[in-house]
Amino acid sequence: MCLMAFDWQPMAAQGECLILIGNRDEFHHRATTGLCHWPDDTLCGGRDLVAGGGWLVMHRSGALATLTNVRQLDRQSPAARHSRGRLVTAAVRQAIPGAPGLALKDWLEALVAGKAVSAALEANDAQQRFSMTLAELDWCNLLVCDGHTLWQLHHGPEGNQLMCLPAGIHSLSNGHPDTAWPKQQRLSQRLAELKARKAHVSDKEYLDILKDEWRPATALLPATGLDCAREALLSSPFITSPEYGTRAATLVRWQRDGTQQSLKLHERRFSPDGDCVASRIGISNHSDATQGWQLS
Repeated sequence: MCLMAFDWQPMAAQGECLILIGNRDEFHHRATTGLCHWPDDTLCGGRDLVAGGGWLVMHRSGALATLTNVRQLDRQSPAARHSRGRLVTAAVRQAIPGAPGLALKDWLEALVAGKAVSAALEANDAQQRFSMTLAELDWCNLLVCDGHTLWQLHHGPEGNQLMCLPAGIHSLSNGHPDTAWPKQQRLSQRLAELKARKAHVSDKEYLDILKDEWRPATALLPATGLDCAREALLSSPFITSPEYGTRAATLVRWQRDGTQQSLKLHERRFSPDGDCVASRIGISNHSDATQGWQLS
């Protein structure tokens, strides 16, 4: 992902505890799948067919992980040994109840401290696990949620940082979490206004505010090491260009009803011209967490 806004309400016993909307920007030639079942049927999300992993993934037992890359091209980035998408896969598997090894909080704290952690990609099987450190990954912002706590991990030029996010509306893009870029501010404001205006918001209404080609004034552009024209192109919430642009928009709805939970992913995919070319929904109802995702 490259831009997200989300409303986190961890104390909600009824209704939606998490609403997240986000755009994923990428080169159009990069091979990926859209929203799909993963091989073991416990995970749902898009898959990177080049480097492995994903950008936003949910586990049917009640866990979510997603990330943005950190763009600071005027600083020397790490020599990446693993894809950042593999961190997403490892984190969502670590967030499920009964995951092997460290508890999620301890696992994230170990990563931030520069330690190696045991990570699972395809299954929670000892033979499928490998060792991972943040130093082996390019810079990123990671979000991980187990339904009770929403963690934000930053790995960037200034070092590593871990935060437990409070209730409320937040946003994230390709900079440091403490620095809100103009498109972040715009998306989080539009999300807040939409929720304040309507008691029930449809999937379409959430996804529609992501297709926004607004650009800020040149003076407000972040300084990430790109030339001004490229920085301006990437400053839009929704990017349209022949080679690189918004490939997918995703909505997450995480709902509670007493002790039961319902997870929903809704993804739209776009052409280089910015036209919606596909839409898919994945649902997992926790009345029976042994059942896989239902896709339509």
